[in-house]
Amino acid sequence: MKKFLVIGNPIQHSLSPKLHNFWIKKNNINAVYDKKKLDENELKKIISEVKEEKINGINVTVPF
Repeated sequence: MKKFLVIGNPIQHSLSPKLHNFWIKKNNINAVYDKKKLDENELKKIISEVKEEKINGINVTVPF
């Protein structure tokens, strides 16, 4: 299963997971789209996880 995230701080306001998961399910895609609150000092780690293909893609929300 592929894993996608929207990252930011704050993140609780983001509707991205609800919207993306609707289309993922509707199109029978084997994936999940979630949100994750990050502090600035955690950016290198999340980028490493993308490079290592633990996460397949990320989006960034405002104001991060």
